[in-house]
Amino acid sequence: MSELNTPKGKERRLLKSSAKIRSIDVKIGKKGLTENVILEIQTVLNRDKMVKVSFKEDRQKRIELIELLQNSINSTLVELVGKTATFSLIK
Repeated sequence: MSELNTPKGKERRLLKSSAKIRSIDVKIGKKGLTENVILEIQTVLNRDKMVKVSFKEDRQKRIELIELLQNSINSTLVELVGKTATFSLIK
């Protein structure tokens, strides 16, 4: 995963603490990453500046989906815990 646009220090701590208490916004099921799912994620991301996504896939497929999603929605991965990833807008 890319470390280029990852926030550092205090900003990262604030994002991670916000991510902990945030409920899951979008669940990605067996159909995977469809165009409608990406549009919904972008809508939530533009509205809230952060989106929390839950994946059903196994570990290797999840990592691939996270990288694909991170590039397609132009965001930064804030936190990855189990089957849940939180993304934030790149500043």
